[in-house]
Amino acid sequence: MQRRIWATLSLAIALSALAAPLLGQFVYVANASSNNVSGYTINPTTGALTAISGSPFAAGRFPSLMAVDPTGKFLYVTQFDNVSGYAINATTGALTAISGSPFAAESAPASVAVDPTGKFLYVVNELSNNVSGYIITATTGALTAISGSPFAAGGFPTSVAVDPTGKFAYVANQFLPNVSAYTINPSTGALTTISGSPFAAGTFPLSVAVDPTGKFAYVTNQGSDNISGYTINTTTGALIAISGSPFAAASRSSAWRWTRRANSSI
Repeated sequence: MQRRIWATLSLAIALSALAAPLLGQFVYVANASSNNVSGYTINPTTGALTAISGSPFAAGRFPSLMAVDPTGKFLYVTQFDNVSGYAINATTGALTAISGSPFAAESAPASVAVDPTGKFLYVVNELSNNVSGYIITATTGALTAISGSPFAAGGFPTSVAVDPTGKFAYVANQFLPNVSAYTINPSTGALTTISGSPFAAGTFPLSVAVDPTGKFAYVTNQGSDNISGYTINTTTGALIAISGSPFAAASRSSAWRWTRRANSSI
């Protein structure tokens, strides 16, 4: 639980709507020590932040990492033993708890990701070594467990990423060390292990990211201070080590999943 104790806050930029005037209008910060979520509006000219009325918004114990659905309507926050869901007011950015929230997860939920269609949400559970999958109700944002969930992962999974096509999901397993890879059933959201998975990584792989084109995946290896790079087989989802991988990084490196979230380890 060392990573969770160190996590003081994490940040996600909410894409409030697909309409250009609202894109990237709000910022939300999970405050692990005070069990709430701070919300801000972004000044489109200067980038300055202004607290949203009603902020901070109540959360469960030790809120850590977050994801916003592609429409910018819903925010999801992992906590000590569950996932809180909020509806985002498109005008003010205020958060309202979704009916039924918080939603049950397995032991020590950490990283969370929404697929690009906004239909499915995935959470890695560090202490139960698996991935919880949920169907997102389009109208309300409520979560319903996917049939077959949770899905097995490796030792102490810490990070999950979905490729931009929504076909594949990848999980960094810190204690093995490797990366689990899955195909995503486009109808049900169920995860199926890809042939050859798990794929080797460096020591203590901590965070996984897929580039916006869906061609490459990268994993930070905190124990070996480097980055594993892979080419993604766009048909099967299998990972193939890039020539020259792993690539040197600074000591105790962690990684942003592009602009969506930061790993909170120090």
